[in-house]
Amino acid sequence: MHKVTIDGDWFNDRYRGEERDDGCANELSLYHDPATDQLDILLTNVDFDGVGHDNTFALNRADAQQLCDYLQDWLKQKQ
Repeated sequence: MHKVTIDGDWFNDRYRGEERDDGCANELSLYHDPATDQLDILLTNVDFDGVGHDNTFALNRADAQQLCDYLQDWLKQKQ
């Protein structure tokens, strides 16, 4: 089950129990960092012992535009 929240500059998507996942909680957070003019991405996976593991990534505007185009194409295919 996904739970999406938008809080100011943050987009958060949490999910648990997807069939092709391990059943542990996961979270994807996106943040527009005005100081660096990039989109910061944080992916958190909680392991079976309840320990969270964070991975970070950043997209510049050109990367974000390509991701936007990719997602729009994918959404159009599903209609």
